[in-house]
Amino acid sequence: MTGRLLLLLGLALALLAGEAAESAWSKARRAVPELRRADLELTAGQGALLGVLGGFRPVLADLTCIRAYVKWEKRDRGCEALLRLACLLDPHATTFWEQRGNLVGLDMAHWELRARGGYLRVPAPEQRAAFARFGRKGIAALGEGVPVARRPSSLLVLAGYLAETRVRDPLLASGYYRRAHESPPAPWYCAYFVGRLLKDAGQPREAYAYLRDVWQRQLSRLPDNSPTELAFLRKLEAELGLAPALRIPRQEWEKGDWWVR
Repeated sequence: MTGRLLLLLGLALALLAGEAAESAWSKARRAVPELRRADLELTAGQGALLGVLGGFRPVLADLTCIRAYVKWEKRDRGCEALLRLACLLDPHATTFWEQRGNLVGLDMAHWELRARGGYLRVPAPEQRAAFARFGRKGIAALGEGVPVARRPSSLLVLAGYLAETRVRDPLLASGYYRRAHESPPAPWYCAYFVGRLLKDAGQPREAYAYLRDVWQRQLSRLPDNSPTELAFLRKLEAELGLAPALRIPRQEWEKGDWWVR
């Protein structure tokens, strides 16, 4: 009997929560036309509008994001406008900017290609062009969030990923990873990715100079001495033909040519 009462109570609470969410979304939806006329820009009339919404903004942002996911599951491009609205309502929430960057930079090109008949019907050059176009749009969306998000480094990392894998521009990608490394907290691999991408772009000397400086100042002082980065530097030293006196001094923990694989 107690179990049935708990079940009924849970269903009642779920029903009430659903009604509350629908009511809150109705209020949020009424604000959308005003925001769209301002093109949803963070700098266009933000103060007055967000002042009216007050402390309700984070709740509206969450509901708007949920609504965006419903449209995303249906491959409805209206989800982009909703995510943009969520970013406007709660601009400090890094996750909304990340979701928007992923949606635009990673998903929408696939939607377009499928709408054009699928990957077998769209020539490879046109596929790459679509991925690059939406990749740049995703990077632009992330760029709007960098000045206001709580963790801009994560947005810069995602922008670097889009620049590398979608736009296929190693120099552009290295620039974003460098900015991410300079905006802690950032993943440990950012500096290494800068070096790797500079090398891929045909700039091995610049890659060596950058990563050597970071390794000597920061990475070598970490508990594991950052062997991945040092291994990459050793290979660059060999590739560049640096004289022994110009190379990083051999570390006590190095044994033989451990970095050669």
